[in-house]
Order: sequence, then structure tokens, then C-alpha cells
Amino acid sequence: MICALPFLMLVPVLPGVVLNADDIMCRVAENQQRAQAERAAYVYDMNIFVKLQRPHSKLAREESRDYTVAPTPAGAVRELRKLEGTIQEGDRRITYTDPKFRYKGMDVDGEITESFANDLLWKKDTNYASVNWFPITRDRMEHASFRLEGEELYHDYPVYRIAWQEHDEHECWTGEALIEKTEFQPVLITTAFSCKLPAAVKILLGTNVTRLGAKISYQRFAKDVWFPVTCGGEMKLRVLFLYSRTIAFSARNTGFRKTDVHSAIEFNSPN
Repeated sequence: MICALPFLMLVPVLPGVVLNADDIMCRVAENQQRAQAERAAYVYDMNIFVKLQRPHSKLAREESRDYTVAPTPAGAVRELRKLEGTIQEGDRRITYTDPKFRYKGMDVDGEITESFANDLLWKKDTNYASVNWFPITRDRMEHASFRLEGEELYHDYPVYRIAWQEHDEHECWTGEALIEKTEFQPVLITTAFSCKLPAAVKILLGTNVTRLGAKISYQRFAKDVWFPVTCGGEMKLRVLFLYSRTIAFSARNTGFRKTDVHSAIEFNSPN
């Protein structure tokens, strides 16, 4: 998909003009780029929750983290305020509060939990939430196709309903997006991983990923100021015939309050 020059995306849609799916998504991409400055006026709280289960729904590990996110002149910083983690090993239940805590020598569950905690709705040193599974930025739209499914009202927002499919062999996600019609901002996006691992990979490496999907929702706080407020999903991972986990993950942003970037909270050790 090739978007027009950025300044054309700022031109209001004239009455009677019908936009196609590519036109709509190009405007969304441009607004995502411009939204960075608008988001720099807000401090908010973030909760990340990750749960790993063994086969037969037996708990392996779960962790909840509370952060405060604050703007800086260069982007944003995030400070961990609270962590509650639990590891279940047979009848033994281990609790911890240190994000660097690892159980025994090679703690795969700990590394996976850390990875999700670092990536869900957060892109380090910026006020731009990481949404790499959703094609709403220019680089992710490059190998995607879009189809306008109609228009409707969703939670009092007039929206376009757009189906999308990525065609890159490494990024073959598919899903649906609800796009607000006047400010061209995403309201709700759902996605699922549609790639199939080659049979040789499954047989030789014993690796498989299934049921991988996620959903992200946005909320409007002022004109042209939209934040992702929830993100959640699930995946099933099996590696080397020995490791099998169902991973549930969620993120929630709350407590938004407007501030001045020059008087924002300063953290000693951003994360």
C-alpha cells in the first residue's frame, strides 16, 4: 500500500467524498506519527499481567507489575512501582517482588514473563506504545492489504470497520480494525497470527506456536489525543518437546492526568 504525501492526510474529507480502505488507513498512520507530541502532556498508570500455564491448566508462573509512565522532553520514562509474582512448583508456591528474580539456573518462564512485561503497550524511551502486532504505522502497512467492511456506531464512536491481512512471510497477521471516522484514530483492533510453521520446523525442532492473538482498545481524552488503554491476548507455545505453556497476557493504562513535560515526574532508573 502506498500512502500519499503526508500533508495530504491533513486535508479534511469533503462532504460526499467516499474514502477507500487504503485512504483511511493512511490517515491513521499519519495520525499515529503526529500523536506523539499530543501524548507528551499526560502521566498515567500501567498494569501488566502475565500468566503461564502448564498442560492441563496447571499454573507455572504469574506476575503483575504496576508502573507510572511520565513524559520527558525526549519521550517518556516508566518506573516500576510494585511487582507481585508467583511460581508454582508442585506443591511449593514461591512468591517474589524483584523483576530480576529467576528460579534455579535456567528460568525460561522468567525470561518469557520479562519479555512480555517489557513489550506490552510500551516502547522504551518514547511516549509511543508498542503495537507491533497491529498494522497502524507506515512500516507495518507496507505489506498489508485492507478491505472496508462498512460503517457503524461503536461505544458512541462512528467508525469504519476494516479487515486487514499482512502478506510478509514473517509478519502474516490478520485481523480487523474499527477506525473513528472524524479523527481517523483506531478505537479497537483485533489480530491473529495466520502464519503456519513449516512441517520440517515442527518435526526437527519440536517447536510450534498456536492460538496467538491479541486485542487492543483506545480511548479519546481530547481532540486528536487517543491512548491505547487495554491490550490482551493469549498464545500456546511448545518448544523441543519438553516445554509447553499457554501464555495469557494483558496490559491496562489508567489514571491519566495532564501535566507539563517540563515539570513531569523524574525517575532515577527508567525502565
